[in-house]
Amino acid sequence: MKEQSARKKIVFWLRVSGWLCLLPAAAWLYLFRIMIGRQYLFLIEVFLIVIFAVYILTTADSERWQNPDNIFKLMMFAIIFVSVIDFFTLWFAYNASRKLNKH
Repeated sequence: MKEQSARKKIVFWLRVSGWLCLLPAAAWLYLFRIMIGRQYLFLIEVFLIVIFAVYILTTADSERWQNPDNIFKLMMFAIIFVSVIDFFTLWFAYNASRKLNKH
């Protein structure tokens, strides 16, 4: 029963993280709109964040996220390229994954 609860927590926090990716993507898109000139770096960042969010949301139910090392890699990518908000939600998923693998 505890394993199933931990798996549900992992999936929940991964989905929250995926949907929260829309906040930094919207911020980058807003910066692109207000900047005059060729600021295509903002669009590249939006594209990267959207691909990251789609990846998390489509693979949230996957068995690969039962391994804390995979979530840790996702956390490092999120803190470098996406946002701190997603890092914290992935941290909750990481803790649930570590608790699941202790048993």
